[in-house]
Amino acid sequence: MNILLRLALFFAGAGHYGSYFLAYIFETIFFMIFVAVVLIFTIYLFRKYMARLQLRYGPNRVGKFGSLQLIADALKLMGKESILPSGRDDFAFRVAPLVVFIGLFVGFAIIPYGSIYWIGSLTITHSNVSLLLIFGALAIMPIGEIVAGASSKNKYAVLGALRGVAKDISFEIPMMLSVIALVMMASDRTANGLNLEDLTTVQFIPYGIPEVIGLFVFFIAMIARAAYSPFDLGESDSELVSGYSTEYSGMRFGMFYMGLFGSIFLGSMLVSVLYLGGYNGPFSSYAGFIYLLIKTFILVLVAFLVWLSIPRIRIDKFVNMGWKYLLPIAVINLIISGVLTLGLGI
Repeated sequence: MNILLRLALFFAGAGHYGSYFLAYIFETIFFMIFVAVVLIFTIYLFRKYMARLQLRYGPNRVGKFGSLQLIADALKLMGKESILPSGRDDFAFRVAPLVVFIGLFVGFAIIPYGSIYWIGSLTITHSNVSLLLIFGALAIMPIGEIVAGASSKNKYAVLGALRGVAKDISFEIPMMLSVIALVMMASDRTANGLNLEDLTTVQFIPYGIPEVIGLFVFFIAMIARAAYSPFDLGESDSELVSGYSTEYSGMRFGMFYMGLFGSIFLGSMLVSVLYLGGYNGPFSSYAGFIYLLIKTFILVLVAFLVWLSIPRIRIDKFVNMGWKYLLPIAVINLIISGVLTLGLGI
């Protein structure tokens, strides 16, 4: 049983169609609350983690251990005047932050979450091509960033958007080649290699062990794709006045900021599903969701550690890194995976 059926049974008194209508409504509400909590907690975790590593205080005044600081920040952003640049493409300028957020929500909706105690499976989307769907969702977010930069009528914003495109292309291709190698290995055990649930279920041992090169390439590409330091000079405030978001203020800027942290959590969750067994573990039919969260938070902390400990890389250097190093490594990994799967039957 999954959460939708559980909710439909709870509203059984409303009739067949009424119960499912209410179940879909409440499932969507629960999902939106989950994503909001994830975003708030990830930002809070980053600030406390950064404070600990850099010997700073971090949030410690608003609420116990500064736990309400983000709510105070959100209220401050919502209270700020939303300044709109003259000469902007109005509709595109206003809708760009929403596009980023929609891509993030759709991505979270496709992840297989596993089960939790009596509720059952928390997975929302059941599709045989969910792997393709999630990469399609991830491709929506850069569109919002490009639209933001192009609609601002600001040369720095346009330059930031163009640099972001160059960065995305140079890292997306190695990322996709790594996933193709993974699907190739899984094809020996499942006919639905593009189904994220099947990819997770068939992992007798986590694919991160035989696919350690692919895991390395995918994780680095994921960090770069999310525009985190050391790969953030595409939108660096020291060079390009905050890149594509230069002209955004108030809550519109806050949406880009939350999208940044949401993308690292979503990417870490995807790495957990693809390479670390996702929700697999002892008694996973009752605690699979817990295993997925633990693996995801470990990867988020590793990504934050990379962010906080490595100096920024010049844009031409990290674009070269994508094309000249990660791409050949991804091709070699693809060949090795072919030999392991077709030659040795592993």
